[in-house]
Amino acid sequence: MTTHIITVVFILSFGIQLAWLSVYLRMLLRRRKCAENENLPPLSVIICARNEAENLQKFLPSVLNQKYPDFEVVVINDNSEDNTKEVLSEFKKRYNNLTVLEAEKNSSGAGNKKKALTKAISEAKNEILVFTDADCYPVSTEWLKKIASSYSFDTEIIIAYSGYEKHKGFLNRIIRYETLFTAVQYLSFADFGFPYMAVGRNLSYKKSVFLQNKGFESHKNILSGDDDLFINQAANKKNTKIICDFESKTISLPKKTVKEYCLQKRRHFSAGFQYRNRNKLIIWTELMSRFFFYLFLLVLLVKGQAVELALVLFLIRMTISVFTVKLFALKIKEPNNLFFIPIFDILIPVIHLIILSGTVFYKRIVWK
Repeated sequence: MTTHIITVVFILSFGIQLAWLSVYLRMLLRRRKCAENENLPPLSVIICARNEAENLQKFLPSVLNQKYPDFEVVVINDNSEDNTKEVLSEFKKRYNNLTVLEAEKNSSGAGNKKKALTKAISEAKNEILVFTDADCYPVSTEWLKKIASSYSFDTEIIIAYSGYEKHKGFLNRIIRYETLFTAVQYLSFADFGFPYMAVGRNLSYKKSVFLQNKGFESHKNILSGDDDLFINQAANKKNTKIICDFESKTISLPKKTVKEYCLQKRRHFSAGFQYRNRNKLIIWTELMSRFFFYLFLLVLLVKGQAVELALVLFLIRMTISVFTVKLFALKIKEPNNLFFIPIFDILIPVIHLIILSGTVFYKRIVWK
């Protein structure tokens, strides 16, 4: 490949990256009216739990004790093999707003999250549903109020942010940065009118939109994707809103080993293969343009060709990227070290492509 072609592709990649960053900044700098709805609608919070006895004991009270006038919490036990059932039974004695369900038994004994969620949704009393996980907790007692206040007449889906706990170690830094940057992407594009994913740790939608889209029927044979594949199918410019402030945030427990992290990413990527073509184009264009930007930056520097141009474009892109990520981190009070942002900005596309290549050959992905 000639230096001229490399330079052209490098500049083109820079232009694509700049366009993407402008979308992110639009979301972060846009002023939104903070709705104060005095007539807050009743809510149903849904949690699917499989072998989550310890996490339920720690985190379920933060959901049950939300400062909200009318809500129920529906926890469905999905074929747990630990003492999840006993833990939920004890909670049921103390909280009148808790409903405990048992998922249908499977011959394999394994869980099926989509079937369990479908049952919980059908049993939920209220039209507006809020989803989170058993290993997840809201950072504020105003969490439900923030979500409910964001609904308007034509809103059917609310996408919010969920981060991970800060622990020691390089892997934890990668997980937290990746989660933060991914949220910047999907929240920005949802705000721009192209919602393509969400995370089930902090998601809300109306029961009616679930029924209109026949629930998880179109991807029932894919074990993952109860959150992002449903949003990919049901969300559009008119019916979707985002929330990105501290009080609407939830926090989850991060993976502790590289193996667990890679399995989680493979599960996410396997669902991503089922996205609409338009949405796959959005994700792949960003990922590949960033990868080629850094690849050809390195090539130009090694060759000693167009060095000044390469360094100028690198500094422009990196400055905007660091500013964008840090601005979002400050907005939702997410701990993030400025020093690691440039490192992870370069490292994450490489990690994703490595894991993605393995995902193609990874045939069976099971929810724990």
